Amino acid sequence: MSLEHIIQDWKVRHLEPSRPVIVTPDTSLAETIKAMMAERAGYAFVCENGSLLGIVTERDYLLKVMGLGVEYTAPVRDFMTPNPTTIQEDATIVEAMRLMDAGNYRHLPVLDADGGILGVISTRHIISFIVEHFPQDVVNLPPKLDQKSLTVEGG
Repeated sequence: MSLEHIIQDWKVRHLEPSRPVIVTPDTSLAETIKAMMAERAGYAFVCENGSLLGIVTERDYLLKVMGLGVEYTAPVRDFMTPNPTTIQEDATIVEAMRLMDAGNYRHLPVLDADGGILGVISTRHIISFIVEHFPQDVVNLPPKLDQKSLTVEGG
């Protein structure tokens, strides 16, 4: 089966969403950053009573915090992006790729059939999936798609 068919047919759940980093709206900015660092994650979901209220990302930190004299004791709710775009676990991989591309997202919350948080997928999930299922295609790609070899190599 081709890569094109796989990403159009296979579901987001096949990407094996990761367990998300979750904080509450009242968690301090400092504690949120510590939680992100502990999990080596570039985001944290802001949740209350099992509901996703927002997401805070490395970009939010760079654009809303760094160099602006922000107190790190402030609640993360002041810096989160509210109502983040989500995707259902039964959506196709190509739908996830389109959402991520259109919104310039690196992380996408994955919801189960009941609307509960199942996990998170990232660009890394998609790249790993493609590399795992199509290693020959990936290995044989030139460094630049328009690159042309001017000499014979390895001779």
